[in-house]
Amino acid sequence: MKHLIRFLLLVLISTIANTTHCLENFDISLKSKWQELDNNCERCTNFGGKWVVVGSITFEKRAKDPIAVETINLHWCGDHLDNLIASLYRKIPGKDFLAIEHNLVCDGIWNEKKQTLIFDFDEKQNLGPTTVFYLVLTMPSSIEPILKNGYFCLENDCLPRPFKHSTQNEKLFLAINDTPAKNIFQHTN
Repeated sequence: MKHLIRFLLLVLISTIANTTHCLENFDISLKSKWQELDNNCERCTNFGGKWVVVGSITFEKRAKDPIAVETINLHWCGDHLDNLIASLYRKIPGKDFLAIEHNLVCDGIWNEKKQTLIFDFDEKQNLGPTTVFYLVLTMPSSIEPILKNGYFCLENDCLPRPFKHSTQNEKLFLAINDTPAKNIFQHTN
C-alpha cells in the first residue's frame, strides 16, 4: 500500500511539473495594425466599405503535439455596433500577407447582443510553430471613429486547451488605435 501511494504521488508530481512546463510552450499575441487594403471607391460601394487590416493574432507553439484551432471569438469593447463585417485570413509563412480567397479562413458572424465577432472555421486550422491570422474589417466610413475608440478582447474559452490554460490569467486585446494597453484598461475598469 505504501508503494502504491508513493507511486501515485510521484505520478501526480510528475504530471504537475509536465503541465507547468508544457504551458510555457504555448503563447498567443495580438498586434494592432491599421492598413487600408484598397482605396478603390467603386469596390468600397460594392462591398459595404473599405477593407482594413486591423491586427493580427499569432499562435506560437514550441511543442511537437498536433494542435488545431476551430473558432476564434473577439468581444468588442467600445460603443455599441449594430453590425460588423469581418474576415479572418491566414498568413502564409515567408510571404507578404495577401487578403485573397486562397488565404481566407472564414468570414465572421456578428452577434449584436453580445457585441462579439465569431469566427467558426470552415476547416480546422492546424497550428505550426508560428501561425498568424489577420483580422480584416469591411467598414463604412460612419463606424471608423467608433472602431478607433475601442478594442477587441480575445475570448480564451474558445481556444485549444493548451492555449486556453496558458492565457487564463491574461487579457488578450487588440486595440484598433495606438492607445497603450495600460491606458485602455484604466478607462474600462
